Amino acid sequence: MNPLRRVAVALAVVAGVGVGAACVGSTGSPRFAFEARAGGAPREGSGPLRFTNEVGWDVTLERADVTLGPIYLNVVAPLGAQSLRELFVKTAWAHGESHLSSGRVVGEVLAQVRFDALSPSLVPFPVVGAITQEQVRTAEVWFYPEPGVSPDTTKIDTVALDVAGAARRGDRAVRFRGKLILDDAWQRSASSGSRGAQSIAEIRRVRGIASSFYPREGGHLEITFDVKRLFRGADFDNLASNPSDKDGTKILVQSKTGKFTTDQVMQNLYQGLREANGTYAVRWVDP
Repeated sequence: MNPLRRVAVALAVVAGVGVGAACVGSTGSPRFAFEARAGGAPREGSGPLRFTNEVGWDVTLERADVTLGPIYLNVVAPLGAQSLRELFVKTAWAHGESHLSSGRVVGEVLAQVRFDALSPSLVPFPVVGAITQEQVRTAEVWFYPEPGVSPDTTKIDTVALDVAGAARRGDRAVRFRGKLILDDAWQRSASSGSRGAQSIAEIRRVRGIASSFYPREGGHLEITFDVKRLFRGADFDNLASNPSDKDGTKILVQSKTGKFTTDQVMQNLYQGLREANGTYAVRWVDP
């Protein structure tokens, strides 16, 4: 069975028992199912995406596949309207922990979807979501492992982002490829006297995406992903010592130890993937 199909089937079971439970707030307002779709940011056509980043590299992206989900919709206001302490609390995906203590999750799509971020064509999630008819102010995009894998597991092979392309600045040209996996390579080591490193589950969540809308039955949710944001500060000169394919294509690296450690371009991809506002746009489309 296709891996994403397995995800859809397993998550459909979760959705069937989870909707209406503690995960989704209920105030007596109407609750209904809805379709969700995800894709690349709007652009003319599809195919390779060309742009110049903030450090002067002309980038041509030839592949940018994204796998994300599940999705949660919250009544909590975006960051800035309240303190960090009020907004960020420990959460988990269908593992019994609460979501935002100062907010309330009123909608969810318990599935993952894979799409081509170079294309504006939106791909439907493989299961429908459920939502209570209340004002939504923020969305949460999670990058979790397949069902049955704990969100606290650090050793996974679930690829969140798969990219390939070329970059040029002056007489310097670099071909590159890489796969971003949200594993323990991104966990900072705890320093003496600190509260500890960020948990792996927290690393796999993007919260506080401004998404103000009032859902109406018959409408659907759209999530667009601007992959250009992930390359804003990417300086491809930093890949000089990275491993290469036989044709010279540089391989992006994420690793804490070993001969090759996380490079500057991969660090930019990670930071951009977790940028709530700019990388993601979430809107409700009425029927």
